[in-house]
Amino acid sequence: MTFLHQGEDMDEQRISRTGQIKVYFGKCLRLFVNEKQWSCFISTVIIMAIISMVTGDEMFESYGPTKSGVFAIVSACIWIGLFNSIRSICKERAIIKREHRSGLHISSYILAHVGYEAVLCLGETLIVLLIMLIKNHAHLPDSGLVFPLFVDLFLSFFLVMFAADMLALLVSCVVKDENMAMTVMPFVLIVQLVMSGSVFELTGLTNLISYITVSHWGMNAVLSIACTDFVVRQQANWYEAEGVSASAGNVLMIWLVLLFFILLYIALAVLFLKQVDRDQR
Repeated sequence: MTFLHQGEDMDEQRISRTGQIKVYFGKCLRLFVNEKQWSCFISTVIIMAIISMVTGDEMFESYGPTKSGVFAIVSACIWIGLFNSIRSICKERAIIKREHRSGLHISSYILAHVGYEAVLCLGETLIVLLIMLIKNHAHLPDSGLVFPLFVDLFLSFFLVMFAADMLALLVSCVVKDENMAMTVMPFVLIVQLVMSGSVFELTGLTNLISYITVSHWGMNAVLSIACTDFVVRQQANWYEAEGVSASAGNVLMIWLVLLFFILLYIALAVLFLKQVDRDQR
């Protein structure tokens, strides 16, 4: 699908940046139906069902099972976010190049995708949270830190998933084609998982790298909320040293960091895609 109607000129249409966002957002919605992109919701249910089968009943009661369970869920959110948009830009690169020369604003194109991916992530996050709550409803913390528990967890999972989604969108703006995108994605995922600090003890350079990963901040946000439970906090003797602190201020700070990552990835995606006219691919 092209941006311009056949035989029309951009000057004649005079479509504003906002108008272009609406056009491309509508296109994304049509692809959601026509290309069965709604299947991402089914995948999310399957992933969370598998995680629910392997996480123990002591999640949110003992620190070890809580940490393992949170790592599995945060990893799932990152995987879901990455898979959402890793191919969304690169597969349309030739169309983008042609329509950019006809008057397409790259920022409008990216923002349309950002809006669409946000809607996807909202639905997927709701599925993740509902399945987690069904599995662990009997031993959840009594309250959240900033908002009610449901809202705190929803915002944390959403920001993790959406940040991973925007990182994948950035990668999709940089790579040559879909094959390259799918080749790069496992490396991005491995960095996120290994550098989260949940599996391996990180020191020196690796510890510094962890601070620029979505997984590090996502783990700390959810564990901070989980540590509102007295029993879990008693078993997490090191949690404050790791950045896990059961305080509203800490969780708000982490949310702001994740929001900064999201905005940074969006800005870089626009910057890289604006070079499309120089593309010889």
